[in-house]
Amino acid sequence: MCGAFEQHHRSVVALTRLLKEWPSDAERRRNIRPTMMAGTVDAEGYRERSWSLIPRWAKEPKLKYSTFNARAESLSEKATFRDPWRRSQRCVVPASAYFEWPVLEGKKQAFRLRRADGEVWLMAGLWESWEQGDEKRETFTVITTTPAQQIEWVHNRMPLMIDPKDLNCWLTGSPEEAKQLLDKKPSVDIEAVPGHPTDPVDDD
Repeated sequence: MCGAFEQHHRSVVALTRLLKEWPSDAERRRNIRPTMMAGTVDAEGYRERSWSLIPRWAKEPKLKYSTFNARAESLSEKATFRDPWRRSQRCVVPASAYFEWPVLEGKKQAFRLRRADGEVWLMAGLWESWEQGDEKRETFTVITTTPAQQIEWVHNRMPLMIDPKDLNCWLTGSPEEAKQLLDKKPSVDIEAVPGHPTDPVDDD
């Protein structure tokens, strides 16, 4: 986790109330995979970024290893994520659902994980700006943590979810303040229902 998610929000009104920076005409996206563009919100507002963080010290934008996820336990240690963490380059990535493919009865099966109340997830992320000559890339990674007990059977990791009441601390607090949120588990019920990222979704 996390290798696919969607920004296909049922209620744009609810989302723009939660994140005032989120544009009401933002593109709704299905089946977002690493290196694809997605909407993010950081301390300065909304920005489109590519999913897979490119550290500013990288010599080229293509890396030999995956950077679309970052483990919460080692943010301050891994070279790729250490600098954006120390510089408080944190963001949230709204998602109506994310997807996992657990092996059940010897076969991979796709599951759609979402809040049972239908509200939007706020996945925790880090962002970075990379430049070489005239080329510039804005990228992000989704931070993962150990899963909530109710979905341990799906995968041994899940996105770190930011409670709306903790949003200001996550986006504008110091690294020491934000670190307190790294161990928090979602306080809402989670549904894991069979479903593929390309399946139709109700658009309210």
